[in-house]
Amino acid sequence: MLINMAIMVSQDQNNALALTDEFILSFGVTWVVIQYDLDIDHLPKTDEHITLQTQSTSYNKFFAFREFWILDEAGRQCAYIKSLWVAMNVEQRRLAPIPHEIVDPYQSKAVKMTPHLKRPKKIDTVTTSHQYRTRYSDIDTNIHVNNTRYLDWMIDLLPYEFLVSHFPAHINLKYDNEVRYGTMIESNYERTTVDDQIVTKHEIHNNGKIAAVANFTWQNDSEVD
Repeated sequence: MLINMAIMVSQDQNNALALTDEFILSFGVTWVVIQYDLDIDHLPKTDEHITLQTQSTSYNKFFAFREFWILDEAGRQCAYIKSLWVAMNVEQRRLAPIPHEIVDPYQSKAVKMTPHLKRPKKIDTVTTSHQYRTRYSDIDTNIHVNNTRYLDWMIDLLPYEFLVSHFPAHINLKYDNEVRYGTMIESNYERTTVDDQIVTKHEIHNNGKIAAVANFTWQNDSEVD
C-alpha cells in the first residue's frame, strides 16, 4: 500500500507539471520502474494522517532516479524509498532513451551515472513455492502486471503467525522481465538469517525467466518503539 500511495504521489507531480500519461505516450514511451529500495522505520497506524513527498532527483540517457519520503502525523519519517525508472518503448517493449521533453520539467540533475542500487541476492535453496495465474485485475495501464502485485505474490508464501509479529525493515525489489496477462508465474522464497536478522529471499519466475527478485529484512514488532 505504501508503494501504491507513492506511485499516486508521483502521478500527482506529473500532472502538476503537465506530464500527463497522454503527453508521455505521444513520444512512444511510458515510464516503468525497475527497482525499489525501501527503508521502513515504522508503519503508519490505522486512521493516522501521513504525508508523502517525492522528487525526481537525477537522470541520464536511460535511467531516472526518484526518491520518496513518507512522514507520520508527528512529522517523523516512516519510510524512505529510492527508485530507478526507465522509459519503455510501448510498441517494441524494450528500453528507450528518455526524451528530454518528459524529464526536463522535473529540474532534476543530469548525471553520467545515477545512484547505484544494490541488486537483491538470488535464492540458494527454495523453502516454499507456489504458482499463480495472472488475472485481469493484476494488470496496469502499461498492459503488464502492476508492480505491487509482485509483492503480494512474495508475501503470500510467508506464514500468518510470522507476518502478524514482524514487519519488513528493509525491502530491495528488482524487476527483470515484465509479466503479461493470462500467464502462469511461480513464486519462490527462502528464509535465512544474516547478522542475527531474519532475511527472506524471493523470486518470481515466468516462462522460464526470473521476472522479479527481492530481499526482505524483517524486524520483530516487539522491538519497535
